Amino acid sequence: MPEVSQDTLLYAAGGLFALALLLLVVSLRLFRRSRRDVFWRRRREAGQRGWRLFLLAFVLFAVSGITCASTLVISAMRQESPPDETPIAGWGAGSTPLAVPSQPALALEAVAATTPLDLIVTPAAPAAVASPTGTGVIPPSETATMQSALLPTNTPVPPVTVIVTVIATPGDTPTQTPFPTYTPNAPPLVAAVTPRPDARLQITALDDEVSATLSPVSPASSFPAGTERVYLFVSFENMTQGVLWRRELYRDDELVETSSYLWGLPTSGRTSFFVGSDPGFAPGRYEVRLYLGEATSPASHALFTITAPDVG
Repeated sequence: MPEVSQDTLLYAAGGLFALALLLLVVSLRLFRRSRRDVFWRRRREAGQRGWRLFLLAFVLFAVSGITCASTLVISAMRQESPPDETPIAGWGAGSTPLAVPSQPALALEAVAATTPLDLIVTPAAPAAVASPTGTGVIPPSETATMQSALLPTNTPVPPVTVIVTVIATPGDTPTQTPFPTYTPNAPPLVAAVTPRPDARLQITALDDEVSATLSPVSPASSFPAGTERVYLFVSFENMTQGVLWRRELYRDDELVETSSYLWGLPTSGRTSFFVGSDPGFAPGRYEVRLYLGEATSPASHALFTITAPDVG
């Protein structure tokens, strides 16, 4: 039972540590989202969840440390010194117990080879043992027989080799499977709220990075090739919760992206969002347009250029 308890505590400590490490990684990702998300409400929720997961990870780290220390205490308590002699009772009628030395009766010799490891078991030389009647000694041959009867014998298990063979039919040529594409089935957003006549969305600056205060670092309208994100800093006034707004991204006067949203920010203020490309924007002239409601003319637009890389 002590061995089972010690192993269980050790596995539990490892599991708690792994879980705490996972929660710590998730909390760090939430902290990052709380700084970089577009909407302030989602940033606040991400920060709150990040702190809760961070505290839970800290508690799990402490519990795993206590559990690991408990395994050391159990290991120290179960340390016992082995007996020097093992009495064997019942050696003849009316005889006294026979003491057998605690030295191993079998010697193991490891033989190195290129094949799987073989263990050659060589019987140790039997020693003469005093007779239980006190009239002489037991011959070595009888001592070896007695030790062989007391020690278990193990039958060696031959190794099993699994061979996986792949057979290709001559003349077969591999065919390329087209990469699956995802077609969204989400219905278009429909807003029951009409924008106010004096509602305003205005792009005030463009930048390829954003500061901790959600403001531009070095506003520009031209960015190098390979830029993955271009941040748009927007001021807004007289907006209404739930009103429909959308943005469109054009490259060389060709529409490449359009997105629709329902307004969830306050009535007036400033915010920022980004347009991005995972492999980086290709060189060209880009335009971002913002629309309110079902209007066909943009409420605001901004131009930026992605320059071609220098060849030299």
